[in-house]
Amino acid sequence: PASKKFRIVRVVAQCGTFKMPAICGHTCAPGLTFATGGSLQRAPKEHGIHRFGAVSSALPDPAASVEGIAGHQGDGLRLQSRLSLVALAAAGMATAKRVKRQHVKQGRVSPAPPVPGSIPRPWEVGPGQKTSPVEGFPDHKYSIFRTDDTSIEIKSADDIQRMRAAGALAREALEVGGRAVAPGVTTREVDEAVHNFVVSRGAYPSPLGYLGYPRATCTSVNDVMFHGYPDDRPLEASDIVNLDVTVYLDGFHGDTSSMFFAGRPRKSAYLLCEVAERARDAGIAVCGPGVDFREIGKAIQGVADEANYNNFPMAHGHGIGSYFHGRPQVEHVRSTKDVGLMRPGMTFTIEPVLIEQKNAEWEMLGDDPWIVRARSAAWSAQFEHTILITDTGHQVLTGPSVDYKALAKESLQAVANSGDEGSAK
Repeated sequence: PASKKFRIVRVVAQCGTFKMPAICGHTCAPGLTFATGGSLQRAPKEHGIHRFGAVSSALPDPAASVEGIAGHQGDGLRLQSRLSLVALAAAGMATAKRVKRQHVKQGRVSPAPPVPGSIPRPWEVGPGQKTSPVEGFPDHKYSIFRTDDTSIEIKSADDIQRMRAAGALAREALEVGGRAVAPGVTTREVDEAVHNFVVSRGAYPSPLGYLGYPRATCTSVNDVMFHGYPDDRPLEASDIVNLDVTVYLDGFHGDTSSMFFAGRPRKSAYLLCEVAERARDAGIAVCGPGVDFREIGKAIQGVADEANYNNFPMAHGHGIGSYFHGRPQVEHVRSTKDVGLMRPGMTFTIEPVLIEQKNAEWEMLGDDPWIVRARSAAWSAQFEHTILITDTGHQVLTGPSVDYKALAKESLQAVANSGDEGSAK
């Protein structure tokens, strides 16, 4: 009936999705309240998902709060992306609680393939440089640890062109690695696919040898938050993997990462990845000349809070250029730390980590100086881009984002076509 409130008591479909005028993909969950000025009409079941159409001429009010939506009794259906995130989290968290998490088993790490001597190395991996994170980051003019100078580099037009080339190659390499992810494939094989591609293009895989890191990429599986080593453990069906790729081309670094699915993901993992990507994109969306860097953390934290996920406070973005890491240190949480305003020519990364458990604690993997994971084995997700501030806004130097969902569908379809259905389930 018109002008009545409805509360979802039970979700009976595989994925209870409401399809509204000009809105789709809003997942329902028990306890959510919404209002409509029209009637709801049930549509046929499509692909295991019940879809509904709402008869209403009203469009979502972007200024509405979750509380305002829940209590709305007026005309039209007032629903927007914030409520979507709440619903996504409610469904995902409920599923996650039913799944007993275990730490991913670490495999054997072998030496990386060689890099041809003709390919220029980053200065950070040269003779006399630091060989472990416990020694701190390599020192340079724009290091985050310098106290005598807190300025942020403004890139020249030539620098920016070379940054664009490095970013574009990093994005290509990321997709190469993502296409290699599948059940039964080891992260070492994924790493080697990226390694071989990068060096074939005359570039150097930046992580290799950086502070002693042993391989070309970081492959963080399930509960590993970041800096996971590529090893000989075969990926299992439903694993999720963050692949972090950085390349050094023509004197500059380009840095990006994405999540990928090995086979068919669990619903909780799918939703975690979806919200983590939204969080990164929310941080990117606020960037522009004259904007306080703290706005990035506010935007990301807002998405994480609304979805009831843990926004890991020790995951920072960083300045990047002829150096791998530098100023500014970009906070992904709400912060009082003032690092200045964005200016045209600045380049930096945005790379938040979201954890499915709200109060998850973290730990290092034994005495290893690199691998960080959730102590409770809760799963995490991270997405990253390198950003350039322009005169009118920003540019994503490592875009467009790799469509990790489409790659997973392609992989599953290929398995189905081959008749080997077992590995896709």
